[in-house]
Amino acid sequence: MDDGKYLCNFTILDRKLAYRLYPEEESMMRNAVRNISDKLAELKQRHSLRDNQEALTVVLIQFAVLLEKARMEDVPGRMIKDIQQLDKQLDEYLESDAI
Repeated sequence: MDDGKYLCNFTILDRKLAYRLYPEEESMMRNAVRNISDKLAELKQRHSLRDNQEALTVVLIQFAVLLEKARMEDVPGRMIKDIQQLDKQLDEYLESDAI
C-alpha cells in the first residue's frame, strides 16, 4: 500500500540511516540531521568524550533543553489565546441566555 512516504537516507556519526517520510518532511529532516551533525562536531572539538553514544546523549539533552525553553516561552501566548477564547465563549453564552 502506497502511503505517499519514501525512503530518505542520511548519515550521522558515520552511520548510515534510512527513514520513511513524506516528501514535504524531507527539508525538516535534513535540517535536523545537519543540526545534529554540527552539534556533534562542535562537541568533539571542545570536549573529550568517551564515545559516540556519550556525544549523542549530550546533543540530545541540549536539544531537549532548547525545546523545553521554547515551549515555556510560548506559555504566555497560549494563555492569552485561551483567555480570549474563554471570553468569546462567555460572551456567546451571555448573549444566547439573555434572549
